[in-house]
Amino acid sequence: MLSAPWGGSEVLWQQTALSALAQGHAVFASVYQSDHFPAQLRVLEQAGAELQVRPFYSPALAVRLKRRLQIALRLAKPFSAALEAFQPDIICVSQGGNFDIIQTAWLREALLQSGVPFCLVCHNYDANHLPSTEMRRLGREIFGQSARVFFVSSEQARVSQRQLAINLSNAELVKNPVNLPEAKLLPWPSDEVPQLAIVAGIDIDRKGQDIALEVLSQPQWLQRSWHLNIFGDGHDRDYLEELITLYRLQKRVTLHGNVADVKGIWLRNHLLLMPSRREAAPLVVIEAMLCGRPVVATAVGTIPEWITSNQTGFIALAATVPLFSDALEQAWLARNNWETIGRDAHSWAFQYADLGAATTFLAELRKIAAEGTVNNR
Repeated sequence: MLSAPWGGSEVLWQQTALSALAQGHAVFASVYQSDHFPAQLRVLEQAGAELQVRPFYSPALAVRLKRRLQIALRLAKPFSAALEAFQPDIICVSQGGNFDIIQTAWLREALLQSGVPFCLVCHNYDANHLPSTEMRRLGREIFGQSARVFFVSSEQARVSQRQLAINLSNAELVKNPVNLPEAKLLPWPSDEVPQLAIVAGIDIDRKGQDIALEVLSQPQWLQRSWHLNIFGDGHDRDYLEELITLYRLQKRVTLHGNVADVKGIWLRNHLLLMPSRREAAPLVVIEAMLCGRPVVATAVGTIPEWITSNQTGFIALAATVPLFSDALEQAWLARNNWETIGRDAHSWAFQYADLGAATTFLAELRKIAAEGTVNNR
């Protein structure tokens, strides 16, 4: 990811790398440096992966000169040299978004000059974004020459091809791993006060926590018995706390920070709220459904593919206060059926989810490597 050291988009590649190491393959991972180096990368290193830690790109002249000096003095190795030394059979580029590669000239050049089959994995996307003429040209080139372009939802694949004005015959769908040891239906929480949960990084422009808070500050909601638990952390935490104060919800909302125990979250909460403005294939939704919890979510990414309103959850057609308010109201009126809806959500998710997603994806990469040719579409 370009914006943070870790997130949902990183799980697939990291788990696939671990699976590759367990099968005896060599793995080289080139990752961004961060102040809080993710524990998941330490796990990868301890399992035998070779890590190259690169600084984030900066347009500042001083930063670029320092980087060039480090390379000249052999205090740092450029990506292309590290790649050549490793001699990979296949290169997999995991993007936090869908067009990160277009904004990363040095990586595009390294891929195209390597002579090694490469694939792109696309995660988050913005359906309202129109790439510039130059971005579309660059995108068509790099996407067209990829051995495969993996998307996490059919909607994302459709929108991305529209944005680039290209038909990608090399496009395929891939599923993300879930953070659950088993796809087990959990017992229904015993708390009589409905416990609502938002599980997401606190990036309000994307995740829309502000929408949920404004809805819950409406008079009808203040007269009802409920509690909102917000799990996650991020750069907008201060703003989120200001909104909670603005709407006088201090006694109705609890901020829990990052919590790794997904099962523990859903043993205590009845309903997932996902008021996101932008998503691709949010893991938290599948995880909640597998645990037997209904979801109230906006119609972004895979949500319309995953949720049937009033059967496995409730959908707001867009990330606006009126529409999310309507969806949450529908959910509230059906609260006596939440447990039944949750069971139906579990049944659907159990059929859909791939609990061995990393192993499945590794098999795809091995297949591409065996083909051993660079796509010249």
